Amino acid sequence: MIDRPVRELMDPTAPTVAPDTTIKDLVHLLATKNLDGVAVIDGAHAVVGIVTAQDMLFQEVEADEHVPYVAPFLDWMIYVQSLGSWERHIEKAFAVTVSDLMTTEVKTASPDEELHEAAKRMAKDGVSQLPVVENGAYVGMLTRGHVVVALDRFEFGGGAA
Repeated sequence: MIDRPVRELMDPTAPTVAPDTTIKDLVHLLATKNLDGVAVIDGAHAVVGIVTAQDMLFQEVEADEHVPYVAPFLDWMIYVQSLGSWERHIEKAFAVTVSDLMTTEVKTASPDEELHEAAKRMAKDGVSQLPVVENGAYVGMLTRGHVVVALDRFEFGGGAA
């Protein structure tokens, strides 16, 4: 169990984007920096969302989106799939700015919490990164890669930096 604080392993220089960043600029940032995602922050450095490579998949497969399944019943059409879910997929598929694409329910970490606890939350919630927030402001990013480095360094005696 890694009992080191998140602040020792997070990346305090991880790039962020603003909600009005274009999808073109986002893709360029993710591609050139080889990132899986970035935090979306407002003018006060508060995390307002997160956008990941997974979200970018909607841009690629937009033409494959299908209308929700319906079942005829008498003279009515009953939607078998949630319209809200379908509408969100379409919204992401045709996003123009980061605010159109980002996830707003963001899991975060505190810089002083133990890495073990943050890693548990990442595993439980199925996320690959956690924006690190202190006093309501973004201070860095913790990724699965940081957890692997910590395992190498602190659990297995390796020399990962």
